[in-house]
Amino acid sequence: LTSSLPYFIFNPLSMFVLLKGATKEQSFKIGQEIAEAVTATNPKPVKLKFEKVYLPCVLQTKKRYVGYMYETLDQKDPVFDAKGIETVRRDSCPAVSKILERSLKLLFETRDISLIKQYVQRQCMKLLEGKASIQDFIFAKEYRGSFSYKPGACVPALELTRKMLTYDRRSEPQVGERVPYVIIYGAPGVPLIQLVRRPVEVLQDPTLRLNATYYITKQILPPLARIFSLIGIDVFSWYHELPRTGLIAALFHYESKADHLS
Repeated sequence: LTSSLPYFIFNPLSMFVLLKGATKEQSFKIGQEIAEAVTATNPKPVKLKFEKVYLPCVLQTKKRYVGYMYETLDQKDPVFDAKGIETVRRDSCPAVSKILERSLKLLFETRDISLIKQYVQRQCMKLLEGKASIQDFIFAKEYRGSFSYKPGACVPALELTRKMLTYDRRSEPQVGERVPYVIIYGAPGVPLIQLVRRPVEVLQDPTLRLNATYYITKQILPPLARIFSLIGIDVFSWYHELPRTGLIAALFHYESKADHLS
């Protein structure tokens, strides 16, 4: 049994066993055998529980993984299950989660990188051409109270609150309330914190545009790169291959200073 297991990946809560070339049926059989063997060699009540099979699966780092999950042998349709990656985290905008999840499903179901490339490029083009829904690009960060931030802190929730208070002293968000915002285009070199706007401002002012360059290069592509670089794919090259004509060419030149936003 041990000779068929190349290596183990484990943490204090769970353990993954790589079974190269095994089918779903073989994986369930071997997994149950492992659980029974380990349980038999340990004193009661120590017991190793066999939980599930991932087929396929991507292990990005410790406690960050994603795959198609099967919990029983007779389960026909897998469940998309992710831990620790952007599809389940709340620190970015919905577009990041949607694009990453769709890209992973394409990878799992087709193994065709060209289809994933086409999909990602289409999403980038929609954003560059101003055809994407603003709802998918709204961040929502928790407001911690005006006295909880260090002097000079570049925090979108605080920046927007200060602006709102100049118009209405009663508009301060509750501590713990999530403040929605988007990033717009500005003049080259403008600090990113100065490009933060409330979504309603963008909807009411046609001169304001979502900062496609920021969203693509700082939000959408990095999570994809962390996954696809594991198989030698440079997703940033997909973006640089896009046609730079007309409006899109102009947008590529709007590079803002990449300040860290808390």
